Amino acid sequence: MVMDQRVQQIITLIESNFERDLSVSEMARFVNLSVSHLQHLFKKDMGQSPAHYVQALRLKRARDLLENSSLSIKQIMIRIGTKDRSNFERRFKQAYKLTPVQYRREAGLHTTKTWQTVQSQKQP
Repeated sequence: MVMDQRVQQIITLIESNFERDLSVSEMARFVNLSVSHLQHLFKKDMGQSPAHYVQALRLKRARDLLENSSLSIKQIMIRIGTKDRSNFERRFKQAYKLTPVQYRREAGLHTTKTWQTVQSQKQP
């Protein structure tokens, strides 16, 4: 199945600006669609809403920064465009079964058993 070109444009827009709070109406204007039509096309091609896509992208980027940087949680939140720490921690834990601090601690140990546990909990 071929992805709609407008959905591809939105994905590019999101990935280049995911730290910003892009509204779905801004996305829709970008590709000259109504909000409802954009949401329908995006969900058809991506299996999730634009908002869920942005959230998943932010969580993945946060996970990568926890693994590969020494940035504080606050600095990571700024980098991914999230302001509410409790909401961020709750969503991160839903996605990866650990809080960001626990995830970093587990990932930082690099023992085979612990690292495999963390790796197996990652979602694509």
